[in-house]
Amino acid sequence: MQPDTARRPGRRPRTLAAKLCTSMVLLLQAACSGNSGVGSASAAASLPTGVLAHGPFEIVAGVNRVSNGTFPNQGGSPFATREVSAFQVRWRRESVVMPGGGSQRFWRVLRLEGAPRPALLLVTTGFVLATEDAAGQRQLTPIKAECSSLAEVQWLDVADGQPEPSQRFGIEAVADLQAGTQLAGGRWLRLGSRSVMDVATLTVFAVAPWVPTGPGVPDICLLRQGDEVRAFSPGRTQYVLAAAGIDYSRADQARAQAHGLLVVDIAKGTATELRADRNRLRFVEPDDVNVAWVKHHFSWQPDSAGVARLVPRERFTPWPSRARMRQPSPNKWQLEVRRIDATAFIAVLRRRLEREPGVQVADASTQSHPGLDIALSGWTLQATAYGAGSRYADSHWLGASAKYGAPGQSAADCEPALRRLSVLIDAGLATGRHDALLKLA
Repeated sequence: MQPDTARRPGRRPRTLAAKLCTSMVLLLQAACSGNSGVGSASAAASLPTGVLAHGPFEIVAGVNRVSNGTFPNQGGSPFATREVSAFQVRWRRESVVMPGGGSQRFWRVLRLEGAPRPALLLVTTGFVLATEDAAGQRQLTPIKAECSSLAEVQWLDVADGQPEPSQRFGIEAVADLQAGTQLAGGRWLRLGSRSVMDVATLTVFAVAPWVPTGPGVPDICLLRQGDEVRAFSPGRTQYVLAAAGIDYSRADQARAQAHGLLVVDIAKGTATELRADRNRLRFVEPDDVNVAWVKHHFSWQPDSAGVARLVPRERFTPWPSRARMRQPSPNKWQLEVRRIDATAFIAVLRRRLEREPGVQVADASTQSHPGLDIALSGWTLQATAYGAGSRYADSHWLGASAKYGAPGQSAADCEPALRRLSVLIDAGLATGRHDALLKLA
């Protein structure tokens, strides 16, 4: 997509009528901005406002009010509002408008540290790169990102040359304008699903993170499991995504899931798939596939042409399965052991806990689910087995959460007790004696 270009306006004599007209327009804009425009915050606004200079650009931060999105049956008022930050950009005192005559207001404006010249990312549901070239021309370059609901970026080479977690931007409150408008940390930046930027040169590469399927070929290609990059190649030319799919060519649909990785070549913009045996590589869900997991199970090796390829290691020690702590809501913690024969494992867990000093265990089974009441660390936790009789491996799991605690405690306070239970479970799984109960495929 070609960048939008604008020259600095020259100075021309202005008539009295033109000056009066301009003054009226400014007054009209000031009068209208009291409701929704940037800079419309009242004196009581709690969010910061102001102007930040970045080369020939100015970032103008203001405050808007938007609906809280609450309803009476949720304990809120449908008329309640909240403050959010809103941004505009000026280039040499001229307002910057999105290419094609779009909005001049942005969710966020980000200063790209490490760029060869002052550069801004203008953020809404996607991105526009704003710079000034050597000839003093403003350049606005839309970047194909295909973000879903929020604009998402991720540095690929921050933590010892490996990715850090993604950052997401939306309509939100920005409490610190300096930190909230700075994007720094690396050289290679993923923008949504479809672009990667070399910040050192401001070169944007378009990528297609999927393997195309030809006509008449069964659709068994792996699809990316989100856009979070799991690993970056040593040569900074390829990145790795977790992937999965359904192999419709297999007759047993209950076991037709396929898993693996997608390796995306940045310069070519294409992806190749690498299948992975879940039983051999011991992963339960896409979140298990991270930098350490990729490094443990794969290595980058040059092919006959000297191009680095990600290949499985022939020998490695399988990692044990483990319990997982989740917080589905602010006042609830949940412990889960996924993809395990929970009916059999809950009997194993009971025998283990009965040997643990200070822990009391009682049967809490129902007609449909085996269960335990576990008293430890001042809490009674309820562990329940799910998936008995199911043919689907994903349906088999053990869940534990707070049943009740001491007076005055909320369910959120049970985290230490659940973490203690998690340590006990992990110690048992790490022995390998219960591997036969795993349902990974």
